Amino acid sequence: MSKYVFLYKDKNRDDRDCVKYISNNPMRFECGHYFGGINLNGSCFSTDFNYEKTNYDNIITVLTKEEFENLIRFNEEIHNLGYSITKGDDRYNKGLELISEIKPIFDKLNSEENATLFEKIVEEEIEYLMDEYSLSEDDIKEIFNKYGMEYRDRSIISYVFNSIGECAEEEAESLGYVTKNNERWFNYEKFGEDLLEEERYLELSDGRVAVSNY
Repeated sequence: MSKYVFLYKDKNRDDRDCVKYISNNPMRFECGHYFGGINLNGSCFSTDFNYEKTNYDNIITVLTKEEFENLIRFNEEIHNLGYSITKGDDRYNKGLELISEIKPIFDKLNSEENATLFEKIVEEEIEYLMDEYSLSEDDIKEIFNKYGMEYRDRSIISYVFNSIGECAEEEAESLGYVTKNNERWFNYEKFGEDLLEEERYLELSDGRVAVSNY
């Protein structure tokens, strides 16, 4: 079972974080004393579901409006159980009841219907990335294949450098490795080679370097 499952795409927001995922496990009894709620997740963010105040009419999701609102209500009620819960007490049993009631919604999010919808969303995201970064479909598939998490949307790509040399210079400066005192002997070529050993960096067939968000 995947760790995250696609929940929705905000069709009225053309920003980096428009595709949202949630944990694929509604039964999260955390630290032995409270139930974890639902967070909206992506490669660059994690925020409480109810904090987002999502308008159902502005999203693309497999869930009906009633199902979506039930998910919001579940999140409120599971949070309201509070802390210092003991296994077997009334609040614990209430939490299990809430989780049992919400299970059909998670089943739907794990259905073939949602998988098909997500494939369509991924196709849209690939088109966006092709236009935004002048990438080929093969480039994006290579980036997605190397990417170590389950997200498949525009937020994965942080930046595309023209070359590993440019990437090395920018990253060395942003990380504080290069100063006016050591720039003259800093080995950008070797640093660039080391960067490509890391999961975040991928050299494409045309020599450009894609950097991924985690």
